[in-house]
Order: sequence, then structure tokens, then C-alpha cells
Amino acid sequence: MDSLISSTAIITGAGSGSRMGGDIKKQYRNLDGIPILIRTLGPFFNSPLISNIIVTAPEEDIEYCESLIQQYFDTASKPYLVMTGGLERQDSVFGALQQCPEDTALVFIHDAVRPFISIELIEVLHKIALKEKAVVPAARLKNTIKQVSGDYLEHTLVRDRLVQVFTPQVFDFKLIRDSYIKAYNDGYISTDDAALAEHFGIKVRYHLTGDLNIKITDEWDLTLAHLIIDKHIII
Repeated sequence: MDSLISSTAIITGAGSGSRMGGDIKKQYRNLDGIPILIRTLGPFFNSPLISNIIVTAPEEDIEYCESLIQQYFDTASKPYLVMTGGLERQDSVFGALQQCPEDTALVFIHDAVRPFISIELIEVLHKIALKEKAVVPAARLKNTIKQVSGDYLEHTLVRDRLVQVFTPQVFDFKLIRDSYIKAYNDGYISTDDAALAEHFGIKVRYHLTGDLNIKITDEWDLTLAHLIIDKHIII
């Protein structure tokens, strides 16, 4: 029955990639011979639970992004759209939400530069989202986290009550759309979709996973990503 539910994956790839530097934006950098964006899109194209895919990209990259997708995937097997992203991530996601098919029930919002997710994770999050309406993958913290003031430590946070969260973050479509509308009306800005749902008053479930669902933002992340592939580490 779950497969009859329409789910749209929004892949946010409109960033400039300036922190990594170089002539090629990070989402198009090769990771063991395959562009990071393509590795990220793979599980969504291959999962039967995902009905549609929307990719946000810089305006100047639309044709290039479309050509990459057509090179690596059977695009006739699943509807997809590459669209121009906004100035900020929140703008990109909100724009993509406007393009979701009318029958969309669940929305998966995922960073284009997190290539280490699996079809199995999509299945687990899908099942939880049907029941809870909002779920994010998360991992426990390994280090002590301190709050600071100026040049000094101010407060030690209780690590047992903290998690680090990743994507894909999965929501009931109407819930996350309304959360975005309220956020804009209130002038509330965040790079985390769950934060917008929380601002809307929604309780967001977390699902513990491994901590190697990394976001590739700099050269060290890219080095770690190569190690994950070379050592066949299972996420």
C-alpha cells in the first residue's frame, strides 16, 4: 500500500560550493569517477517509494545538470524536474514545494552533496513519516559540546540530550508547505527544514543512523568520502 502513496524528493543543489573552491562546484565534483550529485540521486531514482524528483540548481547550471541526469539514469522511468534555486536554501526548497505534484503525500528534502544514503534508509524514513508526519535521520554526538561567550567557555551542554541531524528529512507535504508559509510570514529563517516544522509547532521524530551520512563541503569531507568508498564502509 505504501508504494501507492506519492512521494516527491527535493534535492537541494543550488549552492555555489564556494567553501570548497576550485573551478567545479562541489555537487559536480567526481567521487570515485561519478559526480557527487549523481551518487546522491541514485537511491531516489532507484527507490520504488519515490514518485517524483525535483532538483534545484544554479540558474547557469540547469542544462548541464539535466544532461548529467540523462547520462546516468533512465529518465523515462521516473518524472523529474531541474529548476533554478533561490538565493538561500530556504528559498530553493519553498520554490520546489510549489512544483510538487498535487497528489504528493510525503516530501523527502535532501542535500545534493550527501551521497551516502541508501534505499533502505529511504524505506525506513518513509514508514516512520507515514505515522509521525515528520522524521529526520540523526546520530549521537561523540564529543562534548560547549556554549561559548566571546573567547571563553560559558556552559557545557548535556550530551545525552543532543543529536546531530542529517538529511533526507521527510514530512507530510501539507505540513511542511504550511510550515514554510508560516516561516516566511514570521520572518523566520533557517537552513534546517525540521526547524521550520518545529517553529510551526510540530513534533519531529528522529531516527538514529550512523554518523557517516556526511555533507561534502570541503576537501577534508571529500577525502573522507573517498575513504568511505575505498574501505567499503557501510553507512
